[in-house]
Amino acid sequence: MASTFQFSQQQWLVSFFQHLSNPAFILLDDSAHQLQLVSANPAFLQLLPEPVSLPASLADIHLPSDWAHDLKKQLADLAEGCSCTLQLKIRQHEFERWFVLSLQLRIIEQQRLYFALLTDITQWQQECRQLQQKLSDIERLKNRIREQAIRDPLTNLFNRRFLNEFMERELALARRNQKPLSLVMLDLDHFKQLNDQFGHQTGDQIIELVARHLLRQSRRSDILFRYGGEEFLILLPNTTEVQAGHLAESWRAQIEQSQIFAAEQPLTVTISAGVACYPEHGTTAFNLIQAADQALYQAKAAGRNRVITF
Repeated sequence: MASTFQFSQQQWLVSFFQHLSNPAFILLDDSAHQLQLVSANPAFLQLLPEPVSLPASLADIHLPSDWAHDLKKQLADLAEGCSCTLQLKIRQHEFERWFVLSLQLRIIEQQRLYFALLTDITQWQQECRQLQQKLSDIERLKNRIREQAIRDPLTNLFNRRFLNEFMERELALARRNQKPLSLVMLDLDHFKQLNDQFGHQTGDQIIELVARHLLRQSRRSDILFRYGGEEFLILLPNTTEVQAGHLAESWRAQIEQSQIFAAEQPLTVTISAGVACYPEHGTTAFNLIQAADQALYQAKAAGRNRVITF
């Protein structure tokens, strides 16, 4: 009687699955240790790339993608009465469809039957991707807004607003590692005269030229800021005052040798620079900037186009 009941139950399930249209159902039999597709409704059969006559060995069915391997792996660890799920991707022509496959094992008179339900989550997957894209766009926008907030639009150097935050961090690192931290403040000589004679557009070109030279000649570890107007400030981590003086002198010479043209005539631009170093000339951001500014003022008073250390 048990065998007859088992046969009748399986026949009823086969008939039930075949008359279902959506979602996709399949019935798998693992009794002979060879996984067979016993029954499947039309919704599942339409997913297969080739027509299949049931029952059929799962090994003979060319299942889309490589999810047959994942399926067999899940079934091997499945205990009776337990269920598992895995996500599948099936490409149909130019489209991708995503499914969640839910499996449950039942053992009837030593016959291992797996009941499987495929739920189409393509729309959900697409919505997740769209949401992820929107989140990525928002993150990029946030980064761009932050960059605009801390960058000078003319030179693309960091602006003065960002200096205080960044310098405090560099000072903390210098204290902890007991390393020097130098500061160079640069100012363009006679810039107001150039602006009055050739106009603000030429003045902006000169500032851009100096910024490009500083970026090209500085080291990767140096941090450059447009301090304001025609003033620049460069943080030099792990750099002594002597090393900072040599770097500032190199920048001064490079800028002096460069030329730009205004009103079809070449212009020679020079800079003055003041150097200060932690901890010799100050232990706070305010004291170091003040020391570098005083050294810059001395360079201006001594005739310009020179570098002076505080």
